Amino acid sequence: MSLQRISHSRGFTLIEVLIGMAIGLIGIGIITQVYLVNENYKRSTTGAGAAQVNGAIALYTMERDVRMAGYGVSGVAALECGQIQYYYNGAYSSPPGAGLMPIVLAPVVITDGGAGAPDTVTVMYGDPADRTIPTTLSKAMAVGADIDVDNPTGFSFVPGGTGDLAILSQGGVCTLIQVTNVESSALRIQHNSGPTAPWNPVAGGIFTGYATGAALINLGRPTVNAYSISANSLRLLSVFTSTSTTVVPSHNATPVAIVNDMVDLQAQYGKDNGIDNGTVMNAGGVYAAGDGIVDSYDNDTPTTAAGWHQVLSVRLGVLARSQNYEKPEPAGAACTATPTTPTWAGSKPLSTANFTVPGGLPSCYRYLVFETVVPLRNMLWR
Repeated sequence: MSLQRISHSRGFTLIEVLIGMAIGLIGIGIITQVYLVNENYKRSTTGAGAAQVNGAIALYTMERDVRMAGYGVSGVAALECGQIQYYYNGAYSSPPGAGLMPIVLAPVVITDGGAGAPDTVTVMYGDPADRTIPTTLSKAMAVGADIDVDNPTGFSFVPGGTGDLAILSQGGVCTLIQVTNVESSALRIQHNSGPTAPWNPVAGGIFTGYATGAALINLGRPTVNAYSISANSLRLLSVFTSTSTTVVPSHNATPVAIVNDMVDLQAQYGKDNGIDNGTVMNAGGVYAAGDGIVDSYDNDTPTTAAGWHQVLSVRLGVLARSQNYEKPEPAGAACTATPTTPTWAGSKPLSTANFTVPGGLPSCYRYLVFETVVPLRNMLWR
C-alpha cells in the first residue's frame, strides 16, 4: 500500500470535530429555544381556552337559575318575611331554633362578601304545576292544626308518599310545611308529621299559628341554590334534593364544586328605585321609580315587599383563572401575565364590587372576566 493512500484515510481532525460539535450544539440550542417558546405559547393558549370554557359554563349555570328566580313565589307580601321558619327531621332553622341553615324567602339573595371576598348568590323558585297564586286561610289555624282555605285546588300529595311543600305567610312571618292530605270537599289541607313528612314537626313543634286571611303559597318541589367561591372553584349548595319526583325532597347542607379555576364572584341588584348612584346611564338622564327601568345597581338586600318589587334584574360577574403558571423572564423578575386588577361593569363606583386576584398583583396567571345582566322575569310579570 502506498503512503499516499494511507494519508487520505486518516479521518477528521480534532479541530473539525470541535467545529462540528459547536455547530450541533448551536442547532440544539436553537431548536430547544423554539420548542420552549412554542410550548409556552401552547400552554398559554390552552390555559386561556380552559378558562374561557370554565367561565362560560359558570356564568351560564348561574344565569339559567337566576332567570327562574321567583317562580311560584307569587305572594308579594310574603317577600318581607325574611328568613323562613322550617323543620327537618328533628332540627329547626334559625330563627326560631338552631341546626338548619337559614333560608330567605326571596327570588335572589346576594350575600356581600365585602372588600376582597367573593359574594354568594342564592336563588329560590318553586315548580307548582297546578297553582301559581296563593290561597288564603278561611279560618284561624292553631299551631299544628289542619289548614282551612278558601280553595285547595292545585295542592297535591301522594297517599303515603310525597306532598307539595308550601309556605304559610302573614305579618312578616313565614313557615314551611309539607302537604300530607287535601280534603277538597272540606276545603282543608293537612300537614301531619310522620316518616314520609320529614318537614312537619310533631303537633306543629315550636312554630306559630296563623289567623284568618293568611296566605298559603304552593312551592311544589322548591329549588334553593346557593352559588359561592371556595378553594378556587365555583360551588353549588342545593338545599332541597331528591332522587325522583315520587320521593320526598331531603335537606342538604353540603356544597359541591361544579366549575374549577373560578376565583371570584360578584353580584348586584338592579333596582327601579329612582336613585342615581352613578351605576346606570339612563337615556335623557331620567331616574324615576316605578317606570320599569333599572335606575341603579347595589348590594343592599331589600327587607320589605316594596323594596323587592323594585328589583328588576341581577348583574353577575365571575373571574376565571387560566391553568398555566407563566414564569417571569428573566428568573426573579416580576410576573407579567396579569399586571392590573380585572374589572367589570360593577367595579365603579362601588369599590366593594371589584374583583380580587388571589396572591395579589402582578400575577403569573391570566384572568378572564365574564359578566351579564339577568332580568328577573318573574318579578317583571308581577
